[in-house]
Amino acid sequence: MCSRTVIIGMDEPYVQGILQRAFGKYSPLIKVQSADDNANDLSDLLMHWREYETIDWTSVHRSSTIFSNAYCFRKGLIRKAQMAFNIKMYTAKHPTSILCTHVPETWIFELDDVEYLDEALMECFEVEQGMQANTGVSDSRLRQQFILKPSLTARGAGIYVFDTRERLQELLENEFASDDEDDEDDDGDDDSGGLAQGQAVSQIREWVIQRYINRPLLLPAHQNRKFHIRVYVLAFGDLSIYVYRHMLALFAPRPYAEATNLDDQTAHLTNTCLQTHSSTFVESSAVSLFWSLDLPKPKLDRIFDQICQILGETFAAVSSESTSFQTWANCMEQFGFDFLVDEECNAMLLEANAYPDFKQTGEELKFVVEGFMEASVAMAAKEFLLKDCVTEDIEKSADNACRDLVEVFTHKNKRQW
Repeated sequence: MCSRTVIIGMDEPYVQGILQRAFGKYSPLIKVQSADDNANDLSDLLMHWREYETIDWTSVHRSSTIFSNAYCFRKGLIRKAQMAFNIKMYTAKHPTSILCTHVPETWIFELDDVEYLDEALMECFEVEQGMQANTGVSDSRLRQQFILKPSLTARGAGIYVFDTRERLQELLENEFASDDEDDEDDDGDDDSGGLAQGQAVSQIREWVIQRYINRPLLLPAHQNRKFHIRVYVLAFGDLSIYVYRHMLALFAPRPYAEATNLDDQTAHLTNTCLQTHSSTFVESSAVSLFWSLDLPKPKLDRIFDQICQILGETFAAVSSESTSFQTWANCMEQFGFDFLVDEECNAMLLEANAYPDFKQTGEELKFVVEGFMEASVAMAAKEFLLKDCVTEDIEKSADNACRDLVEVFTHKNKRQW
């Protein structure tokens, strides 16, 4: 009987427990060892499922039979600036791509010091022109608004909405001032997925500015609060992309109609992790199932089809730039993609996240994460771990676990959704 060992070492107990239970369904063929356990005989080690920084990349790179739950090089997807650059290159070659109309207009914004703001804005003059055009326009829905995002951070850290030059300068001055207490330089070459919430954003000096979608889809059943869609995506081998059908809708705590103040993050930002520390946080109000939204089924289907097409072409774009995104046949990775839906029901790609914060799904909808993990583990078991000894029962069980994975792209023949 074949026996395989998987080392699981995730920092978040929420994820660690789900993974252990998912792999447990393949016991005793697959043995699970915690990264915290003392290593004994690892001659049958076949997979690392760990935090990016703790994966033994030497063994993964040297051996085609050691697998990992992450790709080593994927900054072309998870860094906002580099993904924007790769999409820009792709759409220049593919002018009919859905990415031309379903990604907000994005500018890469680099700045070493606020003193040089004039020079930096010359590289994204459309932003400067947009702010100037707002003079005398009082209706916020008619003003050109923009959103500033650090290229590396996640979980809503350092994100601001602005529509004037004065406001942008004030935001940047505050960010640079926050770096005075810590002058340590960040080398900018880490591919691990970005800074944790709370780290100094101003160390990065690289942002993206996106045209803010100030007319989002609002649902009366959810108090007209702004929301974004979280889509879990499995990238597998070299390279197939699967979208997990059970998507989530994450809501801001306050109605968007009251968002006359651009500083009011409770109306503009929908990240659940920014809300959980509030005494008024209610999980069931903050996170819902996408397919349960108060929309006609045809509109939900249309949004889902758009998301699948957008993701297929996004991976076509980034995988064509091998200097910033490389896929190895013995790797796989889970990503969290965020989409906003505008008032015309058009899905707009916002960003991609490595090692997504699964815990923000909460306890009530934990089954969504469990289902995605079970599907990912089943794919790993069938295609990696037990490929040489898969039985009919194992294959049937794995296929059943993967039934909600929708393939949207495969690199072998560039087939897309």
